[in-house]
Amino acid sequence: MIHQVYKVLLVEDVPLIAKITEQMLKKSPIHAYVSTHTMTLAASVAALKSDNFDVILLDLNLPDSSDLATLTSIVAVAPEVPIVVLTATNSDEIGLRAVQMSAQDFLLKGDFNYVTLDRAIIYAIERHRLQRTIRQLAVLDELTGLYNRRGFNTLYPDVMQRVKRSDSRGYLCFFDLDRFKQINDELGHARGDDALKEFAATLGNVFRKDALLVRLGGDEFVAMGVEQQNGQIDTTLLALANVLADRNSSGKSGFTLAASVGVIHFDKTGPDSLEELTALADAELYKNKELRRAARKQAGGQLEPH
Repeated sequence: MIHQVYKVLLVEDVPLIAKITEQMLKKSPIHAYVSTHTMTLAASVAALKSDNFDVILLDLNLPDSSDLATLTSIVAVAPEVPIVVLTATNSDEIGLRAVQMSAQDFLLKGDFNYVTLDRAIIYAIERHRLQRTIRQLAVLDELTGLYNRRGFNTLYPDVMQRVKRSDSRGYLCFFDLDRFKQINDELGHARGDDALKEFAATLGNVFRKDALLVRLGGDEFVAMGVEQQNGQIDTTLLALANVLADRNSSGKSGFTLAASVGVIHFDKTGPDSLEELTALADAELYKNKELRRAARKQAGGQLEPH
């Protein structure tokens, strides 16, 4: 009985070895493997960019790449796909270094059969899944599911690099919820948690999926990313304001959900440091909050505690 179907990228430059490996995959009594065979690093990268795979069987020595440089290139393109290295190089040192560089296993060609290959693949997939879960638990905020401060510090360099490699602008938005203390004091902390979770979900619905969304702590949130075109973040923030306004006009939840925001832009010329970026965004947030408070006061509204 077939329990699971897995998509395999088989990277092997020797056709005979590739054929033997594919025949081994077909012998599994409980798993079905659908394999795609590539013979070069370039073809493998192209396949990973155009399709999704459950596991990669990787030969390190290819016509256009060799040794651990091959593994480095594949991990850079597909960090979320588990890798089993298949090689003719009988070197424990290379095997250890391959595992240290994110490979899940290291099998010597001619020294495994369909049973051991099947087992190595399944164990690799499961280990990779568990490692990914552990990493996510370390960088995700338990209440909202957004990234936490550690996740922000880990992932913001990726955004910076995307900006450095393009002519697009990056953006950094700091948010905090208006009258959040009032929600906690008057309605209880459970309703305060509801407000945090709802605002986090709203950010996720409004911002592009490639945005880095973070709960720094308390009622402080961050959105960071790269604009596809100038003015995109202004449109996104307007959409956020409209969603919150529509939500509040319904009056169903028992509390108003609103946020102040500070926004800055940056490009390949800088600023470069996270400290400078966050200081600028925090200053813009404070300025925005003061303007909103002044507007409420001028309109005759009571100043609610933050």
